[in-house]
Amino acid sequence: MIDAGEWRIIGRVRTIRLLVLLAVAAALLSTAANAKTPLPTKQEGTGSEPTAGGGVMPGKSFSAHYALALLDISFDQVEIYLFPKRVACNDVAFTSPPFVVVTVDTHGTPLLIGRPSLQNGQAFVQVDFHPATGSKYFAIQPGASITFTRVDPTPNGLWHGSVTVKRQRFEGHVFSYSGTFSARWCGKD
Repeated sequence: MIDAGEWRIIGRVRTIRLLVLLAVAAALLSTAANAKTPLPTKQEGTGSEPTAGGGVMPGKSFSAHYALALLDISFDQVEIYLFPKRVACNDVAFTSPPFVVVTVDTHGTPLLIGRPSLQNGQAFVQVDFHPATGSKYFAIQPGASITFTRVDPTPNGLWHGSVTVKRQRFEGHVFSYSGTFSARWCGKD
């Protein structure tokens, strides 16, 4: 027969086992989640390009003068926003066109620094042109390229690099872009 004191010991042992099991599971899940993110843990690269450049989207030419970077946690994609004027991080979703969004999906692998991001059927770069007129945007993948020369995921860190979209016609409109960026890191969205 087990007395009340022994039951307390058995209950504590079970509780300790459960807590240890939960701690191990949390550590393994945390490691797996961190390994899949494309973000580095600290600054990488030494680029110092300004935000400059421009291109063509339906209706007229576009020039970028301000840029922001963020991680879309829904899809684990890095996004570089190119704007004609300054925009606050918390206003990105509410900004009126025109602007350009460069989406980089690395398919879970780390970002490439100092060379063009991959376009291999799983990882991709897509440039979304949001013209000033209409509510439609145009997504371009073929001929789109981004090269990060510096990434800094610390609060207010700067991301530098270049973006190119080869001149092409899509849905009866001409698109192109060539420029550099110095994007302030907004964090995860």
